[in-house]
Amino acid sequence: MKSISIEFVSIDFTNVDARKWYKDTIIKKNVLQEARASGWMADFGEYLAFDAYLQSGIGAASYHNKYPEDWARTNYEAVHEAEKEKETIYFMRSSSIKSPAFTSLYWVGD
Repeated sequence: MKSISIEFVSIDFTNVDARKWYKDTIIKKNVLQEARASGWMADFGEYLAFDAYLQSGIGAASYHNKYPEDWARTNYEAVHEAEKEKETIYFMRSSSIKSPAFTSLYWVGD
C-alpha cells in the first residue's frame, strides 16, 4: 500500500520580512490584485512544527499557540492595508483566544 504525504511550509511570522512578504506579495498582490479574489479560506494556521526554527529565537513549541493569532492578524492587516475590508471576507479554521479580533469568519472543520 502506497503512503501519501503532504509537504508544506509555514511562514515564520516572528520574522518581520517574511510577514511583510506574505502580506504584500501573497495576499495583496497575488490574491487581491491579480486574482481579484474577494474571499478565501485562510486555512492551516495551526500547522507550526514543534521543531521549527524561528528567527526570533523563541521555541516553536512556546510560540505554537500564538501562531494562529499571528496568521489571522497577518490576513487582517493585509486586507486593511489594501483598503478592501468592506468587500473582502476570509475564513479560518485555526484559532487562539485573540484570533477572533482579526478574522472575518470561522469554519469549524470537516
